[in-house]
Amino acid sequence: MRDGVSRVRMNSFAIGQCAVAAAIAWVIAESLLNHPRPFFAPVAAVVCLGLSNTQRLRRMIELALGVTIGVGIAELLVKELGNGWWQISLVVLISMSVAQLLGGGALMTTQSAVQSIFLAALPQTPGGGLYRWEDALIGGTTALLVVAFLPAHPGRFVRQEAQGLIRELAAISSESAAVLRSGDAERADAVLDRARATQDDIQSWTDALRGGEEISRISPLRRRHVPELMRYRRGLVGLDRATRNLRVAVRRIAAALDTGAGMPAELADIFDHLAEILHLLEGEVGSAQERMVSTTALATLAGRLDPEQLGAQSLSANVVVAQIRSVVVDLLGATGMDEQQARTLLPD
Repeated sequence: MRDGVSRVRMNSFAIGQCAVAAAIAWVIAESLLNHPRPFFAPVAAVVCLGLSNTQRLRRMIELALGVTIGVGIAELLVKELGNGWWQISLVVLISMSVAQLLGGGALMTTQSAVQSIFLAALPQTPGGGLYRWEDALIGGTTALLVVAFLPAHPGRFVRQEAQGLIRELAAISSESAAVLRSGDAERADAVLDRARATQDDIQSWTDALRGGEEISRISPLRRRHVPELMRYRRGLVGLDRATRNLRVAVRRIAAALDTGAGMPAELADIFDHLAEILHLLEGEVGSAQERMVSTTALATLAGRLDPEQLGAQSLSANVVVAQIRSVVVDLLGATGMDEQQARTLLPD
């Protein structure tokens, strides 16, 4: 129940947008255009909005095209062939095929089929096909107007996803330090599984960022957030690269421990230091500060990454140090530092 309440709270703004858009779409179609029972106008508005902030403009276009295809094909065939089970099968087959032929996505293809079923199965009313197409446009347009003038904060969900990824990377770094101290191969494999799962966190950040960028393009009220979103985009590129490099380092640790090879004790301190810096970055991600605390801390960590001083004598130890060097450069890039400048901070 707690998880359910948390989901409702997280999606409450999007749910409210759908409720408002559904009501407005119905009123426009019924009161202004005199459409009888225009159920598809609010349906189209809710489909275009959904709970996701991403690809709303694409959903509206696909919805309108899907309705157009389904209505057009069904109108032509039903007039000639009548209603029945095999007519429904035929219009679905043709509508979905045409949608795919035109390069339609899942929504466009599904809507073309659904609309053709409505017209082939239900009793026809004057203007039914035209009304349904108009209702689709009304619903989609209403959805975009709600996004434009009742917009969500484009950076709020992006920040949550970014902090979630960075927090997870900090935990993986801490776990890696513990594994290096204990030499536990099974625990190392578990940390590696956890590191591999971070791809989902990267995708969540990517989706949230795309949604925020779309809101800032559609809504004149959210244009001022464009610089903030650009900082999140830069941070995503750096954190994505850092995550992949950290994953390789953890994999090398697991491989070394599986074969019974030891790793330098100093590497555990390096991973602990990295975890501390990631916690700093978690609080600063997306910040407009010219000089972040995490940047200074990363520069300090970079100066410690000399393989010889860390006692990296084996191939595995050298690989781990090399990957952490790359992680630090990537994180410095996420804070806004030029990559060449970041590399100069590393020992030769």
